[in-house]
Amino acid sequence: MTTESKVSNDGAKRRLSKGDPAGVIKIAQPGQLAQEFITVGKSFEEALGRCVIRDDEQKNAIIIYKAQLEMFDMINEVKDLTNLLNAASAVGGFNRSLSAMVGTQIFVPEGAGIKLSKENQKALMELQKQRAMGRQGDDHGQEKQQ
Repeated sequence: MTTESKVSNDGAKRRLSKGDPAGVIKIAQPGQLAQEFITVGKSFEEALGRCVIRDDEQKNAIIIYKAQLEMFDMINEVKDLTNLLNAASAVGGFNRSLSAMVGTQIFVPEGAGIKLSKENQKALMELQKQRAMGRQGDDHGQEKQQ
């Protein structure tokens, strides 16, 4: 596979393979992913993709409801539905929590809406302790090599 260089909109030179169109692979800028969690979707499709849907039944109900609104030319109601979907992830600060976790690269399951049992919390604490011990061991090993 051959490669070519291309200058992007931000002036950065990137190498692209000839088999991949330039629009398929986006290079994420620092903070761009975190921003995605707090940016509202301007269209119904964007809002649907960014909201939190609990199951397939709810997803299907939303899509069918939108189709019914469009069938009766209820454009203002489609806008209201889009606003409702955008607001859903803001309830309880869910979107800000995800944005903060992505931005800081510190993941807390409760911040993502994942409820842990006491057993899972204990297992998570043990895992975190083991990781911390491993990092301390790596830090000491690197100091000795230098």
